[in-house]
Amino acid sequence: MLVPTAALLLAACARTAPQQLADTMAQAAAEEKAVAADPDGEFGATDSGLIYSRSTLRQLRRIVDSLNYRFTTCDLTRRYVAPAQARAHYVKLDTGNVRQAQQDLARGISFEDFVRKYPQAQIEKELLVTRYAGTDYDEKAQVVFRSIPLNYDDAPYISFHENLARFEQPLRGKWVTVHDEKTEYSAEAIRAFYVLDEFRQPALPEPYARLVQYTDCMVDTSALVFTEAARRTGRRYRSEQGRAVEKFVAYVGTETQKPELRGEEYEAHSKALDAWRLRRFLVIDQQLAATPKFQQLFAAALAEARAGQGSDDEFEEYVSRYASPRAALELKRSRIVVGGCSMDDGPRVHALNIAKLAAESVSWEVFLRAHLDIMNDRFERVSDGSYAQARRQTYIRELEVLDLNVLDLLLGSSLRVQNASANHYYGNIGRLGRALAETEHAAALETKLRGMVADAQLDDYNRLLMFYLYRNYVGSLADSTRQRRSRQQLQLAAQTLPPYLADRINLK
Repeated sequence: MLVPTAALLLAACARTAPQQLADTMAQAAAEEKAVAADPDGEFGATDSGLIYSRSTLRQLRRIVDSLNYRFTTCDLTRRYVAPAQARAHYVKLDTGNVRQAQQDLARGISFEDFVRKYPQAQIEKELLVTRYAGTDYDEKAQVVFRSIPLNYDDAPYISFHENLARFEQPLRGKWVTVHDEKTEYSAEAIRAFYVLDEFRQPALPEPYARLVQYTDCMVDTSALVFTEAARRTGRRYRSEQGRAVEKFVAYVGTETQKPELRGEEYEAHSKALDAWRLRRFLVIDQQLAATPKFQQLFAAALAEARAGQGSDDEFEEYVSRYASPRAALELKRSRIVVGGCSMDDGPRVHALNIAKLAAESVSWEVFLRAHLDIMNDRFERVSDGSYAQARRQTYIRELEVLDLNVLDLLLGSSLRVQNASANHYYGNIGRLGRALAETEHAAALETKLRGMVADAQLDDYNRLLMFYLYRNYVGSLADSTRQRRSRQQLQLAAQTLPPYLADRINLK
């Protein structure tokens, strides 16, 4: 039995205040109706058949033309290096004499002797491990050793926050070890990587360095979607409106006869809201906009919102129409919408509105990041479930019609480098594989991916990432015949990886 979106929201999201819940249910019903009317997308139809109108796309094409020209004048000699990487064995011991094992590792016991002495230990041989030196979520310095997963298995990792300088020394033939104390939920354990090679950071070959550089050229690294002072909002947060904004919105609602929810008539209320949304601007334009009261209330509300006292989607619609798209964009960039649960499309709708306003304001740097966030589904959510992820589309076609070199853009955001520009845009390999399954340039894409996976001049980590991108692409193809043919090519590509990786990959 199909469950309405509104019902899923009620079940999946935490309790909210009655009026907030009523608004949530009504909005969910409206979203459900839009999706049902347009099964090919989440956001409804436009005159272009895409999520942006023809006029918006024309504005964006002009920007792309100038950016493509700018790329031809860029310094094409920049050198990019891959993340530090090496092969390593992994051991974990959580039974027997863990303390003795810890002492043996500290004394530098050989890997072979450790395996013989502790046969009950969990062992994984010849893993590809990266080393990352940076900060954690609390801005505390850390070094992380992380193995790369194969066949969707869990990947061991070890992180450190103290005595970090020791990891700058040669590590070949040494143990990287952490001791886990016994807790209420887990046994005492020792975990360690035995490093087989020195960690190295190979330079990306020139063709792949240009992909990274093209991404940096197109996705402005000096800009972000949200301002530094942006606050978090959403269905789990209190009302966002300041007093002046609330007063203005209430005034408009009264004058335009905005329908109120009575009882639990969600569907009827949703239909009434749809009708009101269509007629309200006619009333405002013809009867209210020129009046002193409207202008006074609107000016006060806009000043309050610009001062950071609160705004919301409805008010920002009025700002776009009666102030400017750029003013509305400023307000939207000051709010990070957090999804209340898996079925909450608020973050994606917010990103779409930012992208549209950025296009209308000729703010390419904000537009492309917002659109890529939609494509990569890069949003904050309290929780997320796979049952909700399938209906979130990727919208690669919107980029292809802009005459962007979309394959280079997305491949450049898929490669990983250690010395990227600040704010370099990294794509989600899983989501990008799904997006690329809809590209008009499938043959060129498959040729590029096969070449990158097989290229021994490219580092092992990025070769494996390109294999995963290829795998996700093949798994997302809608045509079963194409998928079958592409899967055969994928299997051949897997065998071109280094043997220690190829021998462990299972495509069944």
